[in-house]
Amino acid sequence: ELAHDDLDLADLKAGRNSFGGLLVSLLLHLWLMTNLAGWFLPEPAESMEPVLETKFTENLIRQEIEEAIPFELANPDERELEVREVTNAMSLGLAVVQQAPKVAAPAKQLLDEARVDLAKLPAYDVPEGLKFDDRLVVKGSTGEQLVQIESALDRVTWEIAQNLQESKVLVVWLLDGSGSLKTQREAVAKRLRRIYGELGALENTTTIPRHEKGLLSGVVMFGEKTNFIVKPTDKFDDIEAGIEKLPTDSSGIENVFTAVKQVVNAWSNYRTEQHRRIMLITITDEAGDDFGKPHLDAIAICNRYGAKAYVIGPTAPFGKRRGFVPYVAPEDGKTYQLPIDLGPEAAMAENVNLPFWFNGPQYEYLSSGFAPYALARLVSETGGVYFLTNMTTMAGLAPIGSFDDAALRTFAPDYSFGEIDDFAKDVRKHPLRVCVLNAAQMSQRFKVKGAPRLDIRVTANNFRQVATDAQKEVAESQYMLDAMLQAFPPSIEKELDREPSLRWRMAFCLNYGRLLANKTRNLEYNYMLASLKMNLAESDINTRSNHWIFHPTPDVKNSGVASKKGALLATDLLNRVVTEAPGTPWAIMATRELQSPFGIRVEERFIQPPPPPSQNKANAAPQKPRPLFVQDPKPAQPKAPPPKPPVLPKL
Repeated sequence: ELAHDDLDLADLKAGRNSFGGLLVSLLLHLWLMTNLAGWFLPEPAESMEPVLETKFTENLIRQEIEEAIPFELANPDERELEVREVTNAMSLGLAVVQQAPKVAAPAKQLLDEARVDLAKLPAYDVPEGLKFDDRLVVKGSTGEQLVQIESALDRVTWEIAQNLQESKVLVVWLLDGSGSLKTQREAVAKRLRRIYGELGALENTTTIPRHEKGLLSGVVMFGEKTNFIVKPTDKFDDIEAGIEKLPTDSSGIENVFTAVKQVVNAWSNYRTEQHRRIMLITITDEAGDDFGKPHLDAIAICNRYGAKAYVIGPTAPFGKRRGFVPYVAPEDGKTYQLPIDLGPEAAMAENVNLPFWFNGPQYEYLSSGFAPYALARLVSETGGVYFLTNMTTMAGLAPIGSFDDAALRTFAPDYSFGEIDDFAKDVRKHPLRVCVLNAAQMSQRFKVKGAPRLDIRVTANNFRQVATDAQKEVAESQYMLDAMLQAFPPSIEKELDREPSLRWRMAFCLNYGRLLANKTRNLEYNYMLASLKMNLAESDINTRSNHWIFHPTPDVKNSGVASKKGALLATDLLNRVVTEAPGTPWAIMATRELQSPFGIRVEERFIQPPPPPSQNKANAAPQKPRPLFVQDPKPAQPKAPPPKPPVLPKL
């Protein structure tokens, strides 16, 4: 135990000595930490917010700024020449819609195809002398405003100058040879000297780089066949004479895509050997007759050699392929409506072909605000521009006001389909689109008659037969409407929120709404006629009701509960079009349909019938006898032959 106690005492003394050293070390470290904290950790300001900043340094190559040259190509929007005022939209029109409501947010497109502003894009050229890869082609613009041809030519000048700043260029003037384009060809010839004068002035001021024969031009006319008028040259007089003396093609056929293919194929060496960009300036007033394989071949060869297609052309009719041009025949002075291919604006017609009831425009040929589909696709796929131009062939389109071009961009067709089978395959993925197209196609086969007789006069002897005949007329239309409505399964409107395209949603609402509205009117009209036959007797016709006038009314109460529900759904669908598609042809059509309510009421009037013929003779004063003289016989004159029918031109 003693030994153990001695060991504990020694440990205690050693611990005391160690504790003293530890205490001194601790005090020293505390002193150092306090002083160091005071030196390097100043108290931050109360209002300072912590900021995170990252800087990158890059060695940039300075670019010498060249002296600006005061001469430049005139902006087509600031021209000194007076140009006739036109609508600032994609339709013919007179009145401008004021304070159009805001357009709903654009729907997500099934195939997202961004529009490209070529003026803002940097110019990238492929290695000269090589063929283009299709993947390098920038999508083009399919038109924004309807302009006169002079304004379109100014824009073409601008496009040529932009391309000349980067490369030598071959410009091909590809002109429609049909008789309907004679006025536009004359306008081109008059404007040509100014176009080349501006381009030459730009080259003299070095705004456009000087090349040996930097700009060559050729002239080609197309119709049933392709005629090479002027081979590529830098002599302006040859170009001007070629356009001024273009012959007229009387075939009435416009094989525009075949011409594009033949031109690029014939002059592709100007790209491969002379390293020129090829610009095809097509001027036409129709949609072209060779859509199909020639259309696909034209796009393929343009992309192969980097040729850009520019089109100065018409707008397409809304949902129709054909339009009509009024023509006054000099032989008899009569006006004839000549059919002409102008559309459609989409791969297939999407609108049901139905007449409107009651007073108001029929809008049978309404401008769509878009280019014909095939020509627009040629421009879109080759990186060119389509200039919507006021053409003679658009005279038959309804002048109903100005469309909102900003709103129409959301409704642009999908130009990615070159084959109808590819388009149909895509449509089958969307139930609403199937309904729209099936109903539209059936409406081309089933020609629904217009509004029935809305002002009927009857007698006691025929009022039942007259009413029956009027019922038969609407019964025929009803049969066709029911066939088209079968394309819309029950409650199909619930699929609206699943459809990604605003264009297709509005086409569905317009088609389905118009079909339901027309069905309701037919049923109401039929019921009112049946009621007149049942409730009126011969004595009523002779005393109080021999003149029936049919008016629209909001009350749909005669043709059953199902008809009333259909009228309510039609109203909702059409109002949705007006709200979500303002400033568009869809809204124009929906507004016209809503102009007259869907119910029918009859106004009964009585018109005093004329006295019987026997009574007139009885009351007439007796005629005095008068002498009769024998006339000398005259030789019979031969009857004049009937006038020959006028020779109508083929457009």
